[in-house]
Amino acid sequence: MRHLRTFEAVADHGSVSWAASELHLTQPAVSMQLKQLEEQIGLVLVEQIGRRMCLTEAGKALRVHARDISGRMNELNAEMDQFRGLERGLLRLAVVSTANYFLPTLIVSFNARHPGVRVSLKVGNREFVLSALADSSADLAIIGQPPDTADIVAQHFKDNPLVVIAAPVMRSLGRRRSPCSVWRKRRWWFVSQGLARVRLASGTLLRTA
Repeated sequence: MRHLRTFEAVADHGSVSWAASELHLTQPAVSMQLKQLEEQIGLVLVEQIGRRMCLTEAGKALRVHARDISGRMNELNAEMDQFRGLERGLLRLAVVSTANYFLPTLIVSFNARHPGVRVSLKVGNREFVLSALADSSADLAIIGQPPDTADIVAQHFKDNPLVVIAAPVMRSLGRRRSPCSVWRKRRWWFVSQGLARVRLASGTLLRTA
């Protein structure tokens, strides 16, 4: 691309010195790039006629393609700038089920700010979310507690308090502090497979989900 831009400048100005001035290069550097381009193509592209550099027939044909390539590269850069500026693209989210309670509001707010960006949402358990990150099928994940061993960058952005729900007959639930022995005798149900421990201020309760 650098060689083609140099060739285009020479073709437009008919002068190595003017092309060098436009490209902020030295004249020997422009001449060297022209020579390298001709060696790569295997044809003479420019010839000196008097004080002016003129295109050969091969050079004229290349100039047409060089302009087309240059225009396409400008379009490509502009489109990539849109992605970098969050004007277009696809955001793939993988979240645990508890995120369903607050995520729709965040997505609506995001879409209002970036209407050109589509959002793909997948909901699953913790293992599913971490797997989606690992195989690059998700750009961003929302889980309760990321594993310490995972090669990811985690950012806390919202508290997610956990509460114990029980039948009214469990009077000990209403106490400010309850002994662990009371809770260990109970059967536990968890919202997500794989959750094996519940931590309380008074100790750790163990029960496989």
